[in-house]
Amino acid sequence: MKVINRVGHKVLLVEANRLDRAVFRQVVEPEDFSYNYFVAGNVSEAKGALESQAFDVIITDYIFEDGTVFDILNLVTDTPVIVVTAVADEKTAVNVMKAGAYDYLVKDPALNYLMILPVKIENAIKRKKTEKRLLLLESAVVHANDAIIILEAKPSSDRRGRQIIYVNEAFTRMTGYTFEEATSRTLRIFRGPRTELAKLDKIRRALENFEPVRVELINYRKDGSEFWVECSIVPVFDKKGTCMHWVSVQRDITERKLAEEERERLLEQIESINADLTELNQELETIGAERTMSLMALTVADRVRNPAAMIGGRCRRILEKENLTENLRKNLLYILEGAEELDKIVRDFENFLRNRQSKFRIEDINRVVESVVSVVEREASYKGIKMTVKLSTEPLRIKMQKDLLRVAIFHVVKNAIEATSRGGTITVETFREGDYIAAAVTDTGDGIPEEEVENVFKPFFSTKECGFGMGLPLVRQIISEHLGSLIVESKPGHMTTFKMLFPERWKEEKFCC
Repeated sequence: MKVINRVGHKVLLVEANRLDRAVFRQVVEPEDFSYNYFVAGNVSEAKGALESQAFDVIITDYIFEDGTVFDILNLVTDTPVIVVTAVADEKTAVNVMKAGAYDYLVKDPALNYLMILPVKIENAIKRKKTEKRLLLLESAVVHANDAIIILEAKPSSDRRGRQIIYVNEAFTRMTGYTFEEATSRTLRIFRGPRTELAKLDKIRRALENFEPVRVELINYRKDGSEFWVECSIVPVFDKKGTCMHWVSVQRDITERKLAEEERERLLEQIESINADLTELNQELETIGAERTMSLMALTVADRVRNPAAMIGGRCRRILEKENLTENLRKNLLYILEGAEELDKIVRDFENFLRNRQSKFRIEDINRVVESVVSVVEREASYKGIKMTVKLSTEPLRIKMQKDLLRVAIFHVVKNAIEATSRGGTITVETFREGDYIAAAVTDTGDGIPEEEVENVFKPFFSTKECGFGMGLPLVRQIISEHLGSLIVESKPGHMTTFKMLFPERWKEEKFCC
């Protein structure tokens, strides 16, 4: 086997005729061919060459002493084979081409075939490269995770829309349509009730103008279920600039869209919670001011009324005497006037307390509990705490100041969340207990030591590192103003229950003013 070393592609020449081999060398050696030529004289030498190395193209005669061109073709799988022979039989040429030859050249006496041979070699190598690229591209398309659709360039006159001419396996997994079902139809098969017409119109304009387009829209599967896709459609042009096909790549983005929708819902819920918290803070500030005024009123009523009455009575008794100097009488009248003014102030404060009673309305405590839970359940969820709500199936109506009672229940539930570790449970329930209406909050926290149960209602006492100890005293005060009671049941290391009891009906004489 003769080897002609050149830089470039490897070509195997299998030629039985020595004269033809010599002519071939005389023609190609002086020329500037960028190939390495390997020359074999028969099938055996060709087999040895093919076993030792790979070739880009094979040039072979038709018949050899130890075989034929068909033996050569059987030795190769994907290497282009050009048959060059003196056999000018058309039937032989057809059989050789059917057996897998790339081309068939007839040796002519003028050796013109040698002039065209380099062109055939170049074309064979280019064609092989193109086939490899197409195989690689086909493999990428077939095994892609995204759905790939190829459409005809223009719609037929008898059809609305461009016909689908190819879909990959991912398309079938995504839509449920098989290759056969899809390739006889158009993109209209994906339309449904929630497919946006504006997006479809954007696609239509892009196709009419032969422009690429990208949209996100809702498509529908074969079974009628909807899913979100990111759809990209691009035109494929030939060398002359004529659109040959359209390629659409569709990616299922349903999970991303659902996550975005969930994010929007969460933001709305957070905004709602922030609004509720702002409202609660405002209520707390208002209640704090009311508490201050209430304490002032009670202090005045308790500490001023009796001394003022005593001073007024003493002055009146002294003024009844006749032997008083004018100056003393004048001073006593001045003191009496002051005592009466103090008594008026006491009555004004008492009226203030009576007016506060008028703010009470008959309301359903279930609705108050629901409004509190809607604010705090998200915080409990973030902490990994399960919140169970068991509201009475019947309305539980009591006389209440709704905003005040809402703040009291909020404090109790908030304390339960702070006392419960991740994985714990908080149960909020309402029920009827004899002549009373009850709202109870139970947590699975560490509980409260028995010796500290009563202390939790004292101002400035707190079991929390950063607590001020004002929450539960405020809760007890609000509940007492509703003629109710707050009961604490705790098992250290296991649970704590705060139960608020309210009379279903008030006895007016119980209301202290």
